[in-house]
Amino acid sequence: MSQCLFISEIQLSIFRWIFVLDTGEQIHIAQATLAALARTCRAFHDVALDVLWQKSGTIARAIQCMPHDLWGGDLNSSESGCIRLKLHRDLTKDDWKIFRRYALRIRHLSLASQDVRRGKNLIVDIDDELLASLASMDATQPLLPNLSSLEWIICDERDLRLVRRIMPKSLTSLFLEVWAISPVPGLQQFISSIAPACPSLRKLSLNSVALSNHLSDSISQTLCHLQHLTAVHCGILGVEALNHLSHLSSLAELQFSLQPNIEFQNDLLFRHLQVLQVHAQELTSAVDFVSRMRNKLTSLSIFSDGHAGASVLAQLFRRLSISVSRCSLRRLQIMVAEHPPHTSDSFPVLKLEDLHPLLSFNRLTHVRFDLGCGISLDDVAALELAQAWPDIVQLALNRFLEIPAPSSITPIGLLCFLKHCPNLRELTLEIDFSFIEEQDDQHHYWVGDISHQNLYALDVSYSKINNATKVAAFLSGVLPQTVHVQCSWVLALDDHREYAERWNEGFETLARG
Repeated sequence: MSQCLFISEIQLSIFRWIFVLDTGEQIHIAQATLAALARTCRAFHDVALDVLWQKSGTIARAIQCMPHDLWGGDLNSSESGCIRLKLHRDLTKDDWKIFRRYALRIRHLSLASQDVRRGKNLIVDIDDELLASLASMDATQPLLPNLSSLEWIICDERDLRLVRRIMPKSLTSLFLEVWAISPVPGLQQFISSIAPACPSLRKLSLNSVALSNHLSDSISQTLCHLQHLTAVHCGILGVEALNHLSHLSSLAELQFSLQPNIEFQNDLLFRHLQVLQVHAQELTSAVDFVSRMRNKLTSLSIFSDGHAGASVLAQLFRRLSISVSRCSLRRLQIMVAEHPPHTSDSFPVLKLEDLHPLLSFNRLTHVRFDLGCGISLDDVAALELAQAWPDIVQLALNRFLEIPAPSSITPIGLLCFLKHCPNLRELTLEIDFSFIEEQDDQHHYWVGDISHQNLYALDVSYSKINNATKVAAFLSGVLPQTVHVQCSWVLALDDHREYAERWNEGFETLARG
């Protein structure tokens, strides 16, 4: 028998739908509606405020609810161009009581000058002195007792003191960026204290570019003491931490860097993992890691700093076909450093047979390869790829790699993708357009009725052209809905500027057409 709902629970459900039903770009209407409901009667007051502050409540707004002679906005002192709230007088107990009443409702806090995950500048920043004054009012309990999500950038020891006061046991999501150039005293101890301070943590992101090696042991130890993680984004992890994470049934997303020269003793199954992003100095380490997995990933990204030969990449593809469920994988991204130029070694090239293990992943929707070596494909290979990945939405093959050998894919290969991949929105492919340029007229009867209606962006990479008008006429016929056509020649050396100029001429022709 279903449990009966209390009146407050019914109200809560209804009030939450106010934000869902407000389909406008701005959420001001929903906010105004909830504020009006809170003022309507006492029965609505608490529930409406709970929903309003859960969706839109910030510490800046809680400060602005205190007396206006306490705080003020200073636009000029803010480096980010937003308003900085500053303290104009000392805090009193009455001020604190007002702040506390609203602080209890705050669920999310971001105190960086920029919302790091979303790339958006904040409208209001808070002066460090004002934050420190709030944090010093009552040391017996967290500043925001019911906070569930916290984002912070650590630049010095002062940031550590503040974030310690803010982190409550209720925290489920923690995003920390260390921007310090030199070691911050107490940072390792602070990271080690995260697990006991926030035992219910589910999402943890700890990133530090300059100090990643310095903090890796502390981060690994912290992860080993958290049992309910669903998402982890961090730097270098050791074997112990990976062993622990691999057995968590809750873990669905993992982004990390492989420890150099790491040696595994056991398989790392990660049976419930859905999203994996791994960074390795050498691709062989990533191959070893992947070969120990048995999971149902939906998204896999592999990044490597060291260039790899075609044989290592082919081995990686074979391991993937064994370790990852063929029915689950939707997104695959592999980025490898480009082969160093001016060496006596022959330039590595992948062939279709090397890619064959990946053709078994017939539900892929997004594929991006920058493999640091050439990919030798012809029209037959293009047909096989298009037939193997009929649901593909984005396909990018070596966007920035200037391949010494000319491409063997002709416009016929392009038509294979357009015919067999109706959902294709973005395509990056080097194409040999000489077949089009050699024809006497621009009426390509052999194309038939092929006209792709969904392709939004075409990147022709380092495709060479001599007759921009003919190429543009062909593309405009088969790609009537394509808005963006671009090439990589604009990034090439000066002696290749001629191709960039011809493509620019073609782009202008397409725009006019």
